[in-house]
Parts: sequence; structure tokens; C-alpha cells
Amino acid sequence: MANNFKLVIDRQMWVQTYPSPNAHAAGASLAADLRNDLSRDPFIYQLVSATVLNRHNIITKGWNFIVSPALGGTFGAGAGCVFAPSCGLMGNIGTGCSPTSIVTSTVINAIGVNMLANRGGGTYGFRIRVIGSSAGGSGKIEERWIIGNTGGTTPTILLDSALTFTPSNGDKYEILGGRIFMLSAGTTGATSWRSYEVAANLLASQGVTNLPATISTDFSAVALDEQYVPYDHKPGEGFVIGAVQYDGTSKYCLVATASAAGTLTGQASGGDASVLANEYRNFQIRIVEDTAIPTAAGQRRIIASHTAGASPVYTLGTSWAVTPSATAKFVIEYPNLILLWSSATAVTYTFNYSGATINNGTNSINNDAWHVTYFGNRGGNMGAGCTSFCAFGIEPDAAKNARHSHVFSFRSAAILDFLDIAGGTTGAWSNAIVYDGAVSITTGTCGKYAPADNEGRFGYMNIYVASAINQIYRFDVKNRVLSPFTPTDWIQAGTAAVGDRVATYAAIDGSDKYTVVFLLAHLSTITHELIVQT
Repeated sequence: MANNFKLVIDRQMWVQTYPSPNAHAAGASLAADLRNDLSRDPFIYQLVSATVLNRHNIITKGWNFIVSPALGGTFGAGAGCVFAPSCGLMGNIGTGCSPTSIVTSTVINAIGVNMLANRGGGTYGFRIRVIGSSAGGSGKIEERWIIGNTGGTTPTILLDSALTFTPSNGDKYEILGGRIFMLSAGTTGATSWRSYEVAANLLASQGVTNLPATISTDFSAVALDEQYVPYDHKPGEGFVIGAVQYDGTSKYCLVATASAAGTLTGQASGGDASVLANEYRNFQIRIVEDTAIPTAAGQRRIIASHTAGASPVYTLGTSWAVTPSATAKFVIEYPNLILLWSSATAVTYTFNYSGATINNGTNSINNDAWHVTYFGNRGGNMGAGCTSFCAFGIEPDAAKNARHSHVFSFRSAAILDFLDIAGGTTGAWSNAIVYDGAVSITTGTCGKYAPADNEGRFGYMNIYVASAINQIYRFDVKNRVLSPFTPTDWIQAGTAAVGDRVATYAAIDGSDKYTVVFLLAHLSTITHELIVQT
């Protein structure tokens, strides 16, 4: 589809879409999947209250109530939600598989017949990752669309096209459907932090140890998820494109040139031969193929440190369970963590949803647990209007002043901090940094990153300033510029209220991708969308 939009002459326009079933209230928030391809979940989730979770279909534009989150605590300012796309169903594969059917053996929540074959978009089912890591396995990892499944707690799953291998008993699968994590406000308790897994409709309580004792006023969270990649990479390719391929020939990856119990050595030329020292510290390495040592496939390890230049050596936080072969294929990805900031504290709260304990060589976080020093404290307490963006969608500039490891966070007023998660063992904060276009934000400000187009450079903010002006701004995470984007006064009348009312998603038409900004008005059911053309 040709884009005939003419800069300066044509105008971008907000379109009022179907109203939400529930009005925005203090603490209510939106979350959506930020993947840049059709594997992204086609829903915007609206956490309304402790008892209401809605979803909005981005294709049909309809709304429906899903479930009561049954959140504990006092719901209000400080509540929020965040989407983690890789955190889905996972388990073991049994006997009787073929290249087009997977027989699961791990008991999961009961699945309806063909329930995994349609996610609301009408064309694609969920994406499944098949990992040939058993003792008699292929050592390959391949992904396919689900086109059918039997019912029950151990369903057989049908694939849209044949794998290049027949899965063996003991291989593993991961359904890349995602999970929405939801936090209530007030005093934290056993049901203050809960999740909703979208493939099996599974609601669960998550670990709350090390959460702040009281959450109030504002909430800001980001997911460092392995499915989040630069705008011109596919989910599963990671941050550094190599010259070799896996999953047949559908994805690019890196290839090792040596391995040991606690290290992996990268390419002598091309691929990761140009990384700077520790550029990807605190990221993860995932082995995506090892036909020589199949049981090494699928392993994830945190990078504690690494060298620069040709044949970089990655030192791991913990040794491999099975040392990969010297020619294993691998990718470098985010480590499957949620970073949370709560008002009136400078602490970075880190939650591990990877499915296993992670260790960066200094700090360890159990699965389904929080840590308060895994990443360091920011320079001052978070205040009203805090909004945060990860820079995963960009390609770094030649000098690598802008990197995938940067997380920008507006603290309050006009103060912008950024965390470089690779800047040290516990990352490194640069506080109150210089940026162009400073605006004094206050209560009611919120925003989301949009990594799929415009070279992954922009996060979109609905900024509410003390003069009661509402406007959409966008922040350039590559060049550190905050600029006015579109006016929204005409749909934002009324008192400002705390809550993350902005969502973004990728509209995909063949090879064309557009960011759509979704906005829920303060204390209202009115919703608007804007297709970004510039």
C-alpha cells in the first residue's frame, strides 16, 4: 500500500473509536503488546479496577470484559499493568508427534478445541516455539502458527506448515502468547501482583516479596522482553544480526566460534564482531540451535560481561547446564524482566518472569520474584507523571551514543533520567540529563513506546502540564528530543487523574507498518486513535 501522505500539506487526524465499557478512573491503565510483526497480541488491555479487566480488539475495534483480576489492596492511584509477550504457556512434548502436530505432555489449564487457532484477528492463531532439546532431539528451534488443537489439559497442537524435524519425547514448547501483569495500589499483599495468561485464560497470583510496602500516586513499568527487537529485526533475532540463519531460513542469528562451561565466543568477522566491550551486559544469550549437542538448545544465560571486537568472549552470570558446542547458534536478547518505579522512592524494582532463576554474576533473582538492588537507584524519588521508554526499537548510531540498553524515564516536572542496563553490574543511571524540549509534566501525564516504525525512535506521551494544557508529545529515544506532536485539548476536557491512558500498537499491512496511538480520555469512556504518518 503506497503512503501518499504529504508532509506539511496533509494533517494527521484523531478518529473517535468505540467507547470503553468503563470510564477511566484513578489508577486505571492500558497495556498492549509492542511486537513489530503479526505475532503481536491483537488486543489493548484495560485494567479498570480490582474486579474489571477489559480488552479492545485493535482489528474489529470491539470491546469485551474478560475477567475479574481479583486484585488485593486498595485500587487507585499507583495501580497499573504491563504486557510481557514471551511469558506464555510452556512445557514438555510427548510421544506421537509429527512435523505438523505437537503432542503436549505437561498439564496446563484446560484448552477448548481450536481455541489456540484464533486470537481475535481472524487469520492467525498463536505462535508456538518448538525446542528440540531432548537427549534424542534435533537441537533445532523452530516456530509456527497454530491452526488447530484438541481440547483438554494436554492438547495436541496442529501447525500451519511442517517443521524440518519430528519432535521427540522430552522436547519442549513455548506458546508465545504473552501475559498481562497487573498491580494494585495501597499496602501490598499476596494478591496485589497478579497475571492473566492470554492463550489459556489463566489468572494467577505472582510473587510479591520485595515489592514496596505501599504503592501510591504513580506507577511506571517496562518489560525487558526477549520478543522485543529493533524495528528492522524479527522477534527471535535479538539485537545483533548475524550472517547465519535458524528456524529453517526464516531468522538470522549469530554462530559461536568457541565455548566453555561459563563462556561463549562470538564471530571473528561480521555479526557481533563490532560490539563494544560490555555493550550487552545484563542481556541474555539464548542458544537457538545446536545440532551437535541437542540438549544445549534453548538455554538462556545472563551476560555478566564481554569483550569487544573480533571473536568477543561472553562471560556468563552462571555456567551452562549443558555446555554448547563450539559452533552453536545463538542470539542476544533482553533478559525477560519487568522494571517498576513507584512514587516517593528512587528504587528500581526488578521482577523475573523468565521461568528460571537468573544470575548476572553478582545478583540472583528467582523466577516469579522481585529484587530491589539488581539495578541501582535513580537520582531522585519518582514523582507525578513518570513515564518510561526502553530504546529497543532503534538501530544504534555509528558512535553508539544511542544503545539498546538505554531506558529513559521522566521522573517528574521536567526531569529526565536514563538507566543504561549495561552500564555496570547493576546498570548505571544518568540523572537529570540534558534533552531538547523540556516540559514540566505533572499528574495525568502518561505514555507508551512505539518501536515498529519510524526507525523505532519514538515514545508517545499525553502530557498534562500545570496550566491544564493537554497535548500529545513524542520523545525521540535515539536523539533525546521531546517535541509537540498533535493537540488533544478537544478530547481531554476535565480534571486530570493518575493512570496510564495511552497505548500503542503496530498496524501491519503486508510490508507496511504504522504506529497507532490509542488514547482514553481522563475520567471518561471516550477513546480516540491516531495513525502516525510522520
